[in-house]
Amino acid sequence: MQLLADGVRDIAASDQTLAYAKRDTRADGTAFASFFLCDWETLQSRPIPETAYLQLKFGGAGSRIADYFGEIFSIRAARLPDGGCAILCADGTLHLFRPDGQHGAAFPLFYREQPAFDIAYDSDGGALWFSAPQSNALVQFSLSGRETLLRAGGPGVFPKPMGLCRQPGSLQVCCSGAANEACVKEFSLADFEVTGSVALPRPAEKFICLFGRRFAWIASGLYAF
Repeated sequence: MQLLADGVRDIAASDQTLAYAKRDTRADGTAFASFFLCDWETLQSRPIPETAYLQLKFGGAGSRIADYFGEIFSIRAARLPDGGCAILCADGTLHLFRPDGQHGAAFPLFYREQPAFDIAYDSDGGALWFSAPQSNALVQFSLSGRETLLRAGGPGVFPKPMGLCRQPGSLQVCCSGAANEACVKEFSLADFEVTGSVALPRPAEKFICLFGRRFAWIASGLYAF
């Protein structure tokens, strides 16, 4: 079921909440962003303030973090247990922010000389995960030690993994692969194995499960399954 057609530019989610940012155009041709909360039960959306969206994506200091970058659509975020936030830029630079929004550190997040694409934090395992599309891999990374802990995958397991979404006990891994290989793999954070797979007609930016419903953000819009 398609909930929204073209225009979705970003998604922010928690274990119980799904929100999205939509790019619109005014009559004079200027662009602006609007923000919505999607009710996972009724599949209806309602507008929310930008500050509420930024808090969901970045944490309590969301507005300060957004001001640091000047935009929110091209950066990937992972909320940290202490209330801080990890931000991944398109060039592979990882920025760490403290709970009050102060910038703490920045360093390259690469695997085999290729930049990470997306990130997710496993609070139970105490480590950051990132997708490495060119290596068909997921990488577990220690923020404290600044080192790779584990690599999982291969072309037959994660064909070009892109978007990640942390769910209770697992990661939803959006794989683009070849034209007929778009899928989402469920990766267990308990035993580091793929425990499920969902085929998609086109690669997804994000895939989220909320209370028995599944949502996919792909190029043609936002869908519920």
